[in-house]
Amino acid sequence: MNEQTTAPWGNLVGIRPVKRVVKMMNDGLCDEKIETVLKQDFAVSSEKTALAMKIAKIELEVMKTIPKNAVSLYIDIPFCPSKCVYCSFASMPVSEMKDFIEPYLNALYLELDKIKTIVTDLNLEIVSIYIGGGTPTSILSLELDNLLYKITRTFDLSGLREFTIEAGRPDTITESKLEVMQKYGVDRISINPQSMNDKTLEMIGRKHTVEQVYKAFELAKQYDFKCINMDVIAGLPKETVSEFAHTIDAVTDLEPENITVHTMSIKRAAKLNQDRDFAGLPEDFDVAEMISYAHGKLQNTGYEPYYLYRQKNILGDLENTGFSRRNTPGIYNICMMEEIRSVLSAGVGAVTKLVRGDRIERIFNVKDVREYLKRATEMRERKNYIYEFLNLEVQ
Repeated sequence: MNEQTTAPWGNLVGIRPVKRVVKMMNDGLCDEKIETVLKQDFAVSSEKTALAMKIAKIELEVMKTIPKNAVSLYIDIPFCPSKCVYCSFASMPVSEMKDFIEPYLNALYLELDKIKTIVTDLNLEIVSIYIGGGTPTSILSLELDNLLYKITRTFDLSGLREFTIEAGRPDTITESKLEVMQKYGVDRISINPQSMNDKTLEMIGRKHTVEQVYKAFELAKQYDFKCINMDVIAGLPKETVSEFAHTIDAVTDLEPENITVHTMSIKRAAKLNQDRDFAGLPEDFDVAEMISYAHGKLQNTGYEPYYLYRQKNILGDLENTGFSRRNTPGIYNICMMEEIRSVLSAGVGAVTKLVRGDRIERIFNVKDVREYLKRATEMRERKNYIYEFLNLEVQ
């Protein structure tokens, strides 16, 4: 394969290239005109132009079904079995934070009470819940049961269309936790291998094996989840094109409803950024070949791309793409990427995103558990701005 010499997204900057395409479609531009704008004005490649337009059309169909007063609820559980070398999230090893889990959950519950009051006062409808982190299933089954009991008893979920928990790490998924999730109506979970090569998993700081991925997936399939998502990453340290292709083949063979293909990005706060010699990152043209293989394999086996975003310092100037099959695109992911509805967020590092027409503002929570506990009252009080921003009107 010839070395990649031009940026596939041209000079189209920002993390949401599809959002621009959605706007052009909403403005009534025909496909030919949109293609011309992307290719000539922004120098986007033909391949990425076609990808962006395909995703935009799928997203627009989903958007039509989302009520005007809809919001999403995001809840952060900032604990993980270990810290991956590429991670920059506000997550902490659960083994070091055991004494903080109960006080953290209690403070989180008070923040959820505040959000509930706002949702009620503004006559908002929660259409999706996403519990992320971290790895939410790092906490004990009883703690997870208490969390889900709190959520389902606090909010009116009559309009809820999806309930997601990013279980993520296969080594945190147990029968008891799956039973708890099923009991409270969770219908979407993630089991994220990132790689299906054991040597890569060890190198990047994952504390599980490929065999555990298979066992966790087999166990989860015994429950009635509408969607299982699996994340993989192209461009992991010292991983070859053929090794990544093996990951794609192995994950595709399992036939999860969603597969998300990430491209490695070098985040400022990640361990990987502090030791580039250790990284052994593949060349951009190899990463481009990985992404090309993944997209081809997935679309040839019945998956369709339904959302996309980009990040700073992403290898090969590429993208992260979510694929779905059997009509299972994630509403939360589309709302987040296209910024069409507000997302009300609780917990460490959580960002509330407020959307009113073309105007978007954010309310940030602190990124450290100890600081969050000290400033829990402040985190709740910050959310009073939601009233001012929405002007007590549903947009």
